Amino acid sequence: MGPTPNISYTHSADFSYIDAALRARWEPYCLLQRDFRQLVPKKFEDYAEYRAKELHRMRELNPGLSVQSLIEFVDGQIRANCEPGIQIHSTFSDRIMSEYVTVAFLAHALCEATINAILAIGLSRCGASDVFQLIERSEIKEKWLIGPKAFQPGYEFPKGQALYETLNHLVRQRNGYVHHKIELSMNGEKKLEGSVLDRSPWNVKLTWIGRFFSLPYDLAHYARQNIKTVPIMLLFDSRPIERFRGHAVA
Repeated sequence: MGPTPNISYTHSADFSYIDAALRARWEPYCLLQRDFRQLVPKKFEDYAEYRAKELHRMRELNPGLSVQSLIEFVDGQIRANCEPGIQIHSTFSDRIMSEYVTVAFLAHALCEATINAILAIGLSRCGASDVFQLIERSEIKEKWLIGPKAFQPGYEFPKGQALYETLNHLVRQRNGYVHHKIELSMNGEKKLEGSVLDRSPWNVKLTWIGRFFSLPYDLAHYARQNIKTVPIMLLFDSRPIERFRGHAVA
């Protein structure tokens, strides 16, 4: 099937709202990165004022305990809170995961909107618009991997490179939260595996967020470079989002 030459068409562009919503998250993400890099974990001596107040409070609540036992208890609590990992978790876990989930949802939606538009235009130009209803039901990775072959048989997607790695990771994370299942154990025996979610360190999650931001625009760029039968006028401008260089296809 070949494209119909000199055909004109118009299409809706409601996906632009997803695009705008994703780009609106870039500044909060950059602020989060800055705060994460600049965090200086507190040391034991930084808790001097808190230590004095807590000892006073504990003496009032536990008049029968010795001062030494109260000191050991309060100091133990402070030493636990002094652990850098604990401080990073308590300071950033909610902020990072809020961005991680939000950006994953928006990026996934924009990636799917983009390939749906490409498939709809490509199939319609070659007189096979009815096929779109079948392909559209496919999982998003399959759409990107093989969907364009329906109107451009020589199309290939770089499955072994970072572009696919990010797409694959994004889909797994988005599905893990949208169709969330708890991991459940009873009496030490695992009953349910739960959703497959990324448990990597916080700095790694921040890197993945950056890759999620970039992915829709990098996929659109790859499509423009490799799908010659369809004029793909989508996602040219990613500003202010910084593109992930690793997505460049060798």
